[in-house]
Amino acid sequence: MAKIAIACTILPDSPPARLIEWSRAAEDAGFSGVFMTEANNDSLACSLALGLHTKRIKLGTAITNIYLRHPNLLANEAAAVQEFTGGRFILGLGTGHREGNSALGIEMGVPLTRMRETVKTLRAMLDGGKTGPRVGAKLPLYLAGVSRPMVKLAGEIGDGVIFNFFPPARVKEAIGELAEGAKIAGRDVKQIEPTLFATAFISDDLEAARRPARKLLSRYGALKFYGNMMAHSGFEREISAIRAAGRDADAAINAVSNELIDATLLVGSESRVRERLQELCAPGIGTAIVFTNPVNEDRNAAAMRTIRALKQ
Repeated sequence: MAKIAIACTILPDSPPARLIEWSRAAEDAGFSGVFMTEANNDSLACSLALGLHTKRIKLGTAITNIYLRHPNLLANEAAAVQEFTGGRFILGLGTGHREGNSALGIEMGVPLTRMRETVKTLRAMLDGGKTGPRVGAKLPLYLAGVSRPMVKLAGEIGDGVIFNFFPPARVKEAIGELAEGAKIAGRDVKQIEPTLFATAFISDDLEAARRPARKLLSRYGALKFYGNMMAHSGFEREISAIRAAGRDADAAINAVSNELIDATLLVGSESRVRERLQELCAPGIGTAIVFTNPVNEDRNAAAMRTIRALKQ
């Protein structure tokens, strides 16, 4: 069974004090880590804060957008989190979405090239003792991998890879791509951890849980790389319909099938979610990062339910 971590983000119903409560509860329940997402918040600052309020649990980002910080600043920020938390930090890196970056006036260029250059700078600074503070132990760098080239790049230069919305068949395929990248660099693929970010909607009312799941997938299915990945994984019909819907949100939502939901998310009762998590991780996932959205309850109740249900 894969190790289980939880994911958090800053929202009106999940302020800093709540994140600290959940992190402590996850630590007491034996979870392996707590990862911060980055959407209108600073993932590194939040990770530092959670680290200062916990003792053993790993801290991580899933993910930090490499376009939002100069690599030199990112290296120093990551080094600070690593040292202030006693070497418990994992820096998960991603490129974000072109749609979101463009809205900020960011010209992405070639994301694969930018990621390679960023990791090169981070490694030179972190491993070369050029950060303030210097790191006492290697700081793991995980790459968010959706496209095949990015997964292979993680095999070349990353300590881990983070998948999102990956069905089991795509996970198995991607682990092969990870091995290809490792071979190019003469690395042992066993030293690179496949990690799965899994979004959960937990409720005994399956249809109630599926409604927000459908809405979420209708949005991500419309994005270029996620949509392409889902289409390649056997859901061409759904993705074609989502894209054809354009701005018709209801049509896009209706295009999401139960099969697509079950293949990419954790939806249903606690027992069903535990079973689905095992299925999603079976192809070789080392750590599953679970992010829970509430279904007919508040976010705190949903988070605590998840911690109880998936207690290690």
